[in-house]
Amino acid sequence: MTALVVSSSSLVPLRPAAVLGLFRDVLESSLIERGVAHGLELLGPAIDFWHSVDFLELKRMAEGGNASAQAELAWRFAAGEGVAHSYAEAQRWSARSAEAGCGAGEAVLGWLLYHGHGMPRDTAESARLFRRAADKGQPRAIDLLARCHFFGRGVAEDKAEAVRLWREAAHLDVATAMFSLGLCLYAGDGVAVDRAEAVVWFKAAAGKDVPGAGFLLGQCYTFGLGVAADAEAGLHWYRQAAEQGSRDAQFELGEASASGRLEAAQDLVEALRWWRAAAHQGHGRACLKVAHCHRWGDGVAENKELALSWYRRAAALGEVQAHVWLGECSEYGEGGPVDPAGAVSHYRIAAEAGDPHGQAEFGRCLLHGFGVPADAVRAETQLRAAAEGGWTSALGELERHWFAKGERLMHATDPDPIQAVMCYRKAAELGHRRAALMLAECLRYGVGSEPDLVQALRWYRKAASLFDAKVALGDMYFYGWGVDQNAREALRWYEQAVGQQEDAYAMYSLGFCLMHGHGTKRDVGAGMNWLEQAALLGEADAQYELGSAYYRGVGTADDSRRALRWLASAATLGHAQAQAFLERMEKAGPLN
Repeated sequence: MTALVVSSSSLVPLRPAAVLGLFRDVLESSLIERGVAHGLELLGPAIDFWHSVDFLELKRMAEGGNASAQAELAWRFAAGEGVAHSYAEAQRWSARSAEAGCGAGEAVLGWLLYHGHGMPRDTAESARLFRRAADKGQPRAIDLLARCHFFGRGVAEDKAEAVRLWREAAHLDVATAMFSLGLCLYAGDGVAVDRAEAVVWFKAAAGKDVPGAGFLLGQCYTFGLGVAADAEAGLHWYRQAAEQGSRDAQFELGEASASGRLEAAQDLVEALRWWRAAAHQGHGRACLKVAHCHRWGDGVAENKELALSWYRRAAALGEVQAHVWLGECSEYGEGGPVDPAGAVSHYRIAAEAGDPHGQAEFGRCLLHGFGVPADAVRAETQLRAAAEGGWTSALGELERHWFAKGERLMHATDPDPIQAVMCYRKAAELGHRRAALMLAECLRYGVGSEPDLVQALRWYRKAASLFDAKVALGDMYFYGWGVDQNAREALRWYEQAVGQQEDAYAMYSLGFCLMHGHGTKRDVGAGMNWLEQAALLGEADAQYELGSAYYRGVGTADDSRRALRWLASAATLGHAQAQAFLERMEKAGPLN
């Protein structure tokens, strides 16, 4: 199972695509609503006066032909403020105001056309109305016209012109224009990157209670973008924006509380509170975090059913990774019954969206035939894609599969060495060291393939971290198999093998080299020491070498008793040379 993981912020630096997302979220989600939540007002300098006018009086003035009153009345019907919501009435009154040449009325009518509220959508006409209202000194119409240019709606896309218009509106004290200008400067969209100036405009917008501005200020101070890094200030801005309703800031506060960064004490209960607030506003990653908390009991009582519900909500919001977790829940029966087919369905969705984790899980299911017919070719494609996407463990799944299949084929009641070697090769090419060793052994001894000592040497090197491969490399270099004979290189591999494992053959090989000066200056004492350790472990060659050395007095006085003991032991183990040696000794006469 996967434990709760706290990720770092993903908007550093903001890419143009992310900027577009923020524009749509913050600037276009509810353009006609007043108040700190969205910070957009469509009327001109006399707005405070019109806000205070009683509805009946406002309607009387509008019916009397007052264009400004008609614009305000249109806004109230559009927003449902103090009156039943009605786009039809909003359209009627804004059209009358616009016909009279009132900039505020043109702005409201343009907005209705922009979104197709109460009438067919017509962005070209809305852009024309915004332009007329802007020319009449309506600052908010300038902001709306800038949006048309930025997104290419009703006019040709021209981000540089959008930036110019936003700068003009920002200097006229339009809060959303300040924020938009800051975003463009932050990301270098339509203007050169200038995060220092971006911070200036974010602060101005935050001062007018635009929540997104506070969130971006939190980013800037946290990561030192356009301003000196200041974790405490970053946390302050995140908190201010979160309390104003910014779901992004709420998510970041959850991350900060969960990890203890930004000088906030680690507190999963507090983290969950902020993640839940962001999730309720449709923040997909926050939904994932809430689901994780309920799934594993982090900051709240474990509740698999509730976790499943939150994963589903995240998936509905477009969070691809949610499908991976939904797949896991279906696979293991968490929050519901075990459902292999359902698990595969979710894994497939994530995989087809390019999520490496999803590709790895879908590939695993294809490889093992879990919830779907086994298909090794498709499985390999998915697992390789996952590895290339950064999910490096995906290849491990493939390695283990091919190696296990190779082992089954090699050790079956009716073995198939040829197919086994093919499987070993597939696993070895993916980096499986044991498979590389087995492939080398097969190539060395001609099992399932023609002997090929050069290729055997190559695969032994791939498996060189394994003890058996070290010993084999020592032998290959010592005897010149598949490579020029090189006693020094052989000695190096034998030394590494002995250092890794107390193996009788490795000790014998090292002792033999030292005793006879192969690859190094002759050292009979050290050689005899290694030979004796190998002999005590039952290595017949070591026993024969020791017996011969004691008989001849090599490096020591001859010792017939020890010689006879070790030679006899080797002979008993079937060592032909030891048996022949004993026969010659008997012919030479009795030993003392």
